[in-house]
Amino acid sequence: MSQREQNFEETLFQRIPQTKNLGIHIAKMEEHQLTAHGDFLPNKNHLDIVFGGSIAAISITTAWSLVQSKIEQAGLKGSLVIKRQEIDYLLPVKTDFECVASFQSADDWDSFKKTYQEKGRARINVTAQIVSESKVTSRFKGVFVLYQASHKE
Repeated sequence: MSQREQNFEETLFQRIPQTKNLGIHIAKMEEHQLTAHGDFLPNKNHLDIVFGGSIAAISITTAWSLVQSKIEQAGLKGSLVIKRQEIDYLLPVKTDFECVASFQSADDWDSFKKTYQEKGRARINVTAQIVSESKVTSRFKGVFVLYQASHKE
């Protein structure tokens, strides 16, 4: 893990403390993709597979992290929230795993950034896959919205 990934992981755990309990670590941040490593033990259920709720939370967290890291890198200010999500569970997860989040197309980020700069609000679609033992075990699709928050002092 580079210093960049380590710094973002610390920021994630500070902003959303519950994410520290998910047993994930930011492994790799790339231009249009972010990979998190997930630990099996803190996420296993009574069937000795990763709990579906953990898969959903880790997928949302990894996707949110991709967008949030790009927002910070671009110097944009605002509040990022998830608007909608769906997930398909394909195979059980029985080991440590990776969650790989990416934008649906290479042009999505530029369009998102331009819309936000023009309108003060923008949405972006993000996908994420849980990969375990070289197999895709779930597919997540989410819509995230960045908006300018009005603060009262």
